Amino acid sequence: MTTATATSATTAEAAGTPTSRDMQRNLEQDRLAQQRLDDARLQQQRTDAARAADRQDLVRQQDARTRDIQQQDEAQYQVNQQRLDDQRAAAQRTQDAQRLEDQQRIAQQQLLEDQLRQRAEDARANFDAIQQQRLQTTSLFSGRLDVYL
Repeated sequence: MTTATATSATTAEAAGTPTSRDMQRNLEQDRLAQQRLDDARLQQQRTDAARAADRQDLVRQQDARTRDIQQQDEAQYQVNQQRLDDQRAAAQRTQDAQRLEDQQRIAQQQLLEDQLRQRAEDARANFDAIQQQRLQTTSLFSGRLDVYL
């Protein structure tokens, strides 16, 4: 460095204007600061991307759980519907069997009533015949007595 240059550098420092070294130092600091900002942005982007991926995974898991629950609910509904259908069918079979038994019992009762009615008519006819025979026998008998008396 020459004396003139040294004097101008000293004069520039004293005047408050930056020297080329100061400017280089400032540029280097600015470049480092910019690099740190870029690194921080990149790190933030990676963090945001990781969080978004985690959120998507959570959403997929929740959707899968929801589908599983819906499938379980649907399966349970089908089981319940089948059970109700089976119960209705069993109740219908029981009701049909009871109706058939009732019809058979009614038919048997009607048959018994008809038999009893026929027996009663036969008994009445026999009773009437016996009464008629008694009347005739009594009249004949009494008529004979009159003949003998």
